Amino acid sequence: MKKNTTKRSITLHNNMLEQIEKLAYQNNINTSEQIRRFIDEGLKIKGYRQDIDMIADIIRSEFNSIYRLEDIKQVLDSQANRLEKMISKIGKINCGQLFLLISMFLEIVAEDSHEKFDNILKKSMYNGIDYMQKQDYQINDFLRDIEQLKNISNKL
Repeated sequence: MKKNTTKRSITLHNNMLEQIEKLAYQNNINTSEQIRRFIDEGLKIKGYRQDIDMIADIIRSEFNSIYRLEDIKQVLDSQANRLEKMISKIGKINCGQLFLLISMFLEIVAEDSHEKFDNILKKSMYNGIDYMQKQDYQINDFLRDIEQLKNISNKL
């Protein structure tokens, strides 16, 4: 059975034609057949790309129908709010501990030593602020440097 065919005339650069003729010779086919194979491969690639795009759209659609972005955002927002409240509570507890510690020292320190205590408290707060401004990767090294911690504490 003979395929329906249509004859077309095309113009090729000499270099391109030479490459096609070499490939046709290596594949033991004529130049026209080699050109038809190239065209067929090109059409298949274009078809594959369209198929891949269609499959990607189906997957994206299925993913969105199972995991709606609004639902994911709502869960993340509620968890973020929960963490924010926990951090706030931790901050309040730490502040309470700080004021308790200050009150205890004020009870222990003699009246004539309050100025010295004020200086210690001031320096401690500056060191606390400096510590809180450190990046995460710096904190481990800072806390492991015992000599530096002792020097900072002795300066108080």
